[in-house]
Amino acid sequence: MIRRMLHIVWLWIWLFLMAACGDDDYYYPPVKLEFVTVEAGEDGRIQTLIPDKGEVLAVSEDRTGSIISPNTSKRVMSNYEVLSGGNAATIYSLQSLITPVPKPEDDPVYKDGIKLDPVEVVSIWLGRDYLNMILNLKVSTAKGHVFGIVEDVSELKTNGIVNMLLYHDANSDGEYYNRRAYISVPLAQYRDEENPGQTIKIKFKYYAYDKEGSAIESDKYCDPGFDYTPGQN
Repeated sequence: MIRRMLHIVWLWIWLFLMAACGDDDYYYPPVKLEFVTVEAGEDGRIQTLIPDKGEVLAVSEDRTGSIISPNTSKRVMSNYEVLSGGNAATIYSLQSLITPVPKPEDDPVYKDGIKLDPVEVVSIWLGRDYLNMILNLKVSTAKGHVFGIVEDVSELKTNGIVNMLLYHDANSDGEYYNRRAYISVPLAQYRDEENPGQTIKIKFKYYAYDKEGSAIESDKYCDPGFDYTPGQN
């Protein structure tokens, strides 16, 4: 009898909680989570948010209170809300992105050799003069991982092709857990001032894991690659 009464009590508690969860009084703002570019004013506070698609937004409120170098821009992942009217935004969160500037293989930054530790590409896309990607890494501490982009522009003038290879040095980190890396590669430097509307083919290679877990080169994003038009995507 006592056990039955307890079941009835718990049933009423459960029904009460379900009713409470269905309360529509709380307002969830229509926020977005995207890679964007933010710009700061003379005081270093963020004044402008530039989505990869859509209009430039004035920052009405930055709830993170972030400060960057005055009169500069920064590539970030942001959780933000576009306010009514569509020309301003409230920023709720900011996370810095890795923004490796492509460099040739003989650049001093690669003096110790090209490191090709494998990754998994979760997503990759073009956005407002950047090649963006989300990578999955196998890590132990996730400390010390270094990324870069090795560029080959030997075909740029003749065929409009830029070949890219992902540099990844895991610094002997153990492969125990999954961790995401967020990378945004600047592309505006490939703009031809004499032909600014020229479409450039970006071919991207990286090292992935094969079925046995060994590193293997992947040219998945070379054919057809990415058609990049400066200032348009």
